[in-house]
Amino acid sequence: MPLSKHSISAFQSVTALACFLHIPDLVARMSTQDRGGDWQLPAFSDALAA
Repeated sequence: MPLSKHSISAFQSVTALACFLHIPDLVARMSTQDRGGDWQLPAFSDALAA
C-alpha cells in the first residue's frame, strides 16, 4: 500500500477510474470460476450459543 500523499492520491485515482470503467465487472464476467456470491459459510457451533 502506498505511504506518501502523492502515491495515495494516485492509488485512489486509479481505483476510481477502474470502478468508473466497470473493470471489476469485466474481470468477473471473464472469470472461469463461479463468482455468483453463493458462498457457503462454515457452521460454527459456538456462534449460536451466544
